[in-house]
Amino acid sequence: MIPGWPYSVVAALETGRTSWTAVLDAIRLAPGADVAAVTTAQVRDVVERLIAAGQWADGDPDILVVLDAGYDAPRIAFLLRNLPVEVLGRMRSDRVLRRSTPPRVYDPKGGRPPKHGGEFVRRPRHLGQ
Repeated sequence: MIPGWPYSVVAALETGRTSWTAVLDAIRLAPGADVAAVTTAQVRDVVERLIAAGQWADGDPDILVVLDAGYDAPRIAFLLRNLPVEVLGRMRSDRVLRRSTPPRVYDPKGGRPPKHGGEFVRRPRHLGQ
């Protein structure tokens, strides 16, 4: 590894209370790369290798893919939808979620209808609560 160069690393985590990991794959991210596309291809390759090696079979629980806050978890989950995986990702603290767009109602004063619904406010959750 070279300090300062971004990498996408896939590691297997041990079950239970341990910090042991096994690095399964590492790819250097090129400048300007589509991180979600690169990560999706990388995870797809790793999952297919696990299945081919007999590490996962039909009837086994789905493989849990855990992503840090810098990844677009909803997009990656959509791109991996045909694999036996569940995607869990942290959200950045500045991410804004919006509710559904309200139904269009005629307003005699005119004006453009709302493009987004109201903001969904998340309450910060602190450890130990």
